[in-house]
Amino acid sequence: MTILYSFIDTAFNLFGKISSKIDQFKNWFLEHQRRNLIAIFLSFVFVAMATTVGVIITPRPSNLPSTPLYTAVPFGTLNKSATLTKSVFNEKNGVLELHYTIYDGGESNQSFVDISKVYFTVIADRGGQLVTAKSVPTSNNTVVVQFKNLSHNFNAVKVTAHDKDINTATVEAPSSVIASSSSSNKSVAKSSQDLGLFIINRDKVTHSNAITTTSQKALELSEYQRKVSDEKKVISKNMTAIESYEKAITQQNETIKNYNKQLTETTTNDSQTSIDKARDTIKQIRDKIGDAQQNIIRGKTNIAEYQRTITRVESGTNVLPNPTEI
Repeated sequence: MTILYSFIDTAFNLFGKISSKIDQFKNWFLEHQRRNLIAIFLSFVFVAMATTVGVIITPRPSNLPSTPLYTAVPFGTLNKSATLTKSVFNEKNGVLELHYTIYDGGESNQSFVDISKVYFTVIADRGGQLVTAKSVPTSNNTVVVQFKNLSHNFNAVKVTAHDKDINTATVEAPSSVIASSSSSNKSVAKSSQDLGLFIINRDKVTHSNAITTTSQKALELSEYQRKVSDEKKVISKNMTAIESYEKAITQQNETIKNYNKQLTETTTNDSQTSIDKARDTIKQIRDKIGDAQQNIIRGKTNIAEYQRTITRVESGTNVLPNPTEI
């Protein structure tokens, strides 16, 4: 009981001290009320100003999401699309390389793209006053958009692909004033569509100190060497697939042998049905082998063409459009 009284007494003493401190603070605050309120107000103003200055000065990516790599972005009105395949930035010299592949109607149709009919416009957010940009064709369906003197603290760059080809299906020849007004309204509604906009935020690019201002010849050679490497990978995968297909055929032949053996021991039709299915499977596999062989032939043909192009470029002959300042 003595301990309980002692605890209660201690608690009351502590509460009394706390109450006394609170009263002292109230009295002090009231005595210096005006000065304290001014100090609090100035503190809020300082925090607000510091936050505003920080937001203005501190470099940051844009509020819009970056366009992901290998994402087809349609542009124009003739079913073209562009894909960003690589973005590399050297913050020491301000060089940013954006590699694009152009498709005309789909990924399978790259051979007949007229790269001279494609052009780009760019905007650099906090890119710096000295920043310049140009588009450099590197093959019949690839382009490098190259920035120079880009600030290492740039927020983002916006690159838009455009198509020079005219889609006659969208051109209207009105037969009357009313039809003309109607077509004008339609064209206004369509004006904001089909824009191949790419947004590349600073925090999404790959950094490399090896990137420098590169000539069209060097970029073209690098592009065709990449194409050769890609074709070799395709050929290798198809050869591996053929090996797997041949093993599968061997397995199906073993299955047929087993079912033929069962046919000599039973009179049911199940074994014959299974044999027919196995033979049909073998036929389908042989068709796949034929497709893979054609893929290998096509890949070797492409490699030979790319090697000829590499030889031509190394000799100094250029058949691509010249780089264009943006």
